[in-house]
Amino acid sequence: MSLSYFARNAASAARVRNRLKKEGYTMNGDKLWTEDERKIIEDKWPNFDAIRKAIPGRSRIAIRAQCRNMGLREKPQHIWSTAELSKLRKLYPAATIAEICATFPHSTWVNIRQVARHHGFRRAKRPFKPTGNAPVDEMLTKLFEANLSFHDLDKECRTKRYFQKAKWRYAKPNYNRLVKAIELLDGELAVRWRE
Repeated sequence: MSLSYFARNAASAARVRNRLKKEGYTMNGDKLWTEDERKIIEDKWPNFDAIRKAIPGRSRIAIRAQCRNMGLREKPQHIWSTAELSKLRKLYPAATIAEICATFPHSTWVNIRQVARHHGFRRAKRPFKPTGNAPVDEMLTKLFEANLSFHDLDKECRTKRYFQKAKWRYAKPNYNRLVKAIELLDGELAVRWRE
């Protein structure tokens, strides 16, 4: 490409910018931000309600976007160091949420979870909640020990989505399907008579 091609494009961009300034609207038809509006934002920051009252033609989202463009942030963004990531890698699998949040007071739990997910850290798998039904609870314990999910159980037992939907947790379980699952986990359902 020749230099004249870039010069032509630069001249075209300059013409467009001049036309936008002259008309006061963007190519999409949005009103350009004036210096008076920016001054109002600087004076009343971070009270968005006061800014909205002072600039009635702007939405809350537009005001937030303009604040970001001006470099105004409610809370400075924290950049995670390698030492913090190493500490998070050790704590994240087994520590409680309160302990993790206390260790990293600069971030919320949502932010900590996002950082952990980004770096591939996982929480340790928790045992299933007991239901109060002894055969079901024994099956859940064995399922947890075998490191199988309900999806795997449905696939192996050919029970469609019975275990994934977890209706058996609240309603009377289908013992035909439960027996299939217990036999798959190398167990058997026994009957004991009360004396």
